[in-house]
Amino acid sequence: MNPSELEARIPKLKAKERDVALRELGYYYLQLYLKERKDELIRKSISFYSQVIKKDCVVLNNLGLCYMYLGNCEDSMEVFNSAREVCKNEDEYMLDFNYSLALLNCNRPSEAYIVIKSLLKQKKDPHFIRLFGRVCLSLSKRDLSYVMEAVPLLESLDQPVEELILSYILLAKDHDKKLIEKALQLAEENGDKKLLAEALLVKGDLRSLEKALSIFRETGDVRGEARALYLLSSFQQDRLPEALSVVEKLGESDKKEILYDMYKRTKISSLLKEAMRIAEKQGDWLFLARGYRELSKTENEVDNLRKAVEFYEKYIEFKNK
Repeated sequence: MNPSELEARIPKLKAKERDVALRELGYYYLQLYLKERKDELIRKSISFYSQVIKKDCVVLNNLGLCYMYLGNCEDSMEVFNSAREVCKNEDEYMLDFNYSLALLNCNRPSEAYIVIKSLLKQKKDPHFIRLFGRVCLSLSKRDLSYVMEAVPLLESLDQPVEELILSYILLAKDHDKKLIEKALQLAEENGDKKLLAEALLVKGDLRSLEKALSIFRETGDVRGEARALYLLSSFQQDRLPEALSVVEKLGESDKKEILYDMYKRTKISSLLKEAMRIAEKQGDWLFLARGYRELSKTENEVDNLRKAVEFYEKYIEFKNK
């Protein structure tokens, strides 16, 4: 039946039939959202699922996911916690998987790690392993050992997956350079141009960087193009102005980090000051502490060191809230 026709019939249906129709409509709009990614579709799905009187595990799981996709983290967590009261046996696997996914999407990777790791002790499902990989990659800025923990599980899968290639790239960059050849091979096999370009950036020789730049331009990845040009400018100084012109097109978070990297190599203080201007706008106190410490090496040493301490204290205060 056409969704519009089914919706029109809802007021005439008895309670049990009404719940069936509402579930069907909720599921229909959820699946449509996953194809088209339009917020109005997920809001429709929430509207229908919310009206179901007898909410079982499937309804609550899907409703929790809907809130997650909409970015409403508190409601998502509340629904998943309610689902624990009705989900049993195999349903609990689905609940824990989706709950972990929601925690990750709501920027709570440490909690997601606990949930998905516990789930993996019960069942080594490929979907669980991939989500574990994503969670560990999210935690990598805190500690690279999370990625090292995920790699053996990701390697156990029948096919090389994106999370494994990203793990190799990250470990090659900060831990074991030999892994970059594995990352390049798997990216080539998967036909994933984005990951291939990222691996080429880490390999870092002139030929690899030129190839990465070509891929980023082909795929319209401005951030990748800026990073490739910046790295190329260490081989060819005349490419630095070109890199700076592309950096201007970036969002502020990406721009800030690249400007800081450029400053570290060139020691041009205007690059650092622009990065710090963005950091102050974003309330990135740790970056500002680092920035003023750098500035103190070349100008107003006492004043800038005092500011570095002030911003570090502000960062600690914010972190402990």
